[in-house]
Amino acid sequence: MRVVTFLSMALLAVCAAVVQAKPVPELRVFAGAYVPTGDHADLLESSMLVGTQVGIEAASMVHLIGTFAYATPETDRPGVGRDVHIYQYDAGAEIFRVIPASQKSAHWTLRPFLGLGLGARTYDFHDVDSGSETNFVGYASLGTEFQHRNVALRIEARDYLSRFSGLPVGKHGEHSLHDDDTTTRNDLMFGAGLSLHF
Repeated sequence: MRVVTFLSMALLAVCAAVVQAKPVPELRVFAGAYVPTGDHADLLESSMLVGTQVGIEAASMVHLIGTFAYATPETDRPGVGRDVHIYQYDAGAEIFRVIPASQKSAHWTLRPFLGLGLGARTYDFHDVDSGSETNFVGYASLGTEFQHRNVALRIEARDYLSRFSGLPVGKHGEHSLHDDDTTTRNDLMFGAGLSLHF
């Protein structure tokens, strides 16, 4: 009950900030690395990651964002193919702290942030009949922006938890067969890029 009350109050505070502030749209592009951990690292290898984000600076300390990312980790599983195409899409919020980077100019700021979000992830298996698998995900993020006027250099690390049904091993009738029961998996995404504040 206390958790529900706390989350409700936090949501109301964010909504109040959005209503009172003048929203500023943002566009971000980034590149980085997708890094499976734990059991996920036994199936998929690390790979390059690219993506884009759209956001709204609802207040000086609150950003609402949507993210799309793409990665192609390799697997040694015969029949799945060397590449598994991962499409990641989620939405969340970031809480910033604005720190002036220069005493002489207010145009340079350091903006460390924490974030939380929910979304989905699709694993696309090109070389098997099962096609693709989509699962819900949640993430926590940590990063910073170094901003000058309307442009910022941005770095971010995300820790994802997701459901996963294993790599496909074939197809029986209308149902794809997987090598594992559905379990909770963990992986990391690291990115660096540019953010444009309109």
